[in-house]
Amino acid sequence: MQTNKDDHVFPISDLSEFGLTKREYFAAIAMQGLLPSDNVSLEFAANAAVKCADLLIAELNKTEK
Repeated sequence: MQTNKDDHVFPISDLSEFGLTKREYFAAIAMQGLLPSDNVSLEFAANAAVKCADLLIAELNKTEK
């Protein structure tokens, strides 16, 4: 089963169009790890978090059978 970046993280059958997508959720988690550093700008953290999310989704799709 492929991981779709636009699928919702915690889908509720009647409300599946609401909430964070997997891509947004993965990026938010990655950004939490990047922000504690004083040496990282917010722009860098945001860009890096989105790249991490995209790479994670690509890797999940590559290794699933």
